[in-house]
Amino acid sequence: MGQLPARRKEKITYLPAAKKVPRLPRFRLMPVLAVLAVIYFSALFIGQYSRLVQLRHSLQSIEADIQAVRLQNEEMLKEIEKLHSTSYVEQMARQELGMVRPGELLFYFQEADNPPVNQR
Repeated sequence: MGQLPARRKEKITYLPAAKKVPRLPRFRLMPVLAVLAVIYFSALFIGQYSRLVQLRHSLQSIEADIQAVRLQNEEMLKEIEKLHSTSYVEQMARQELGMVRPGELLFYFQEADNPPVNQR
């Protein structure tokens, strides 16, 4: 039969074994990461939802203010239209300023002129 191959006469050196660093098992790390991710995204969601509720409340308040100002604006426009009428201006001058036409007499009555009614 055949001959055995000749052995090499080389010197083989081995490096010392590297120390193993203890690692967390993967099966424990994944659930912890999953729980942390759920907590993180839940906190983000709750924060954004509370901000949304706050903005909706603010929007309702602003819309109510806008509606009130629109009503006030409509009343002022009606008042402006009335002020273009000479009869309305005359009526306001008589009521607010106490003005009279030439030849008219204006009487002011005081409460002291009216005798009190005796009640028994």
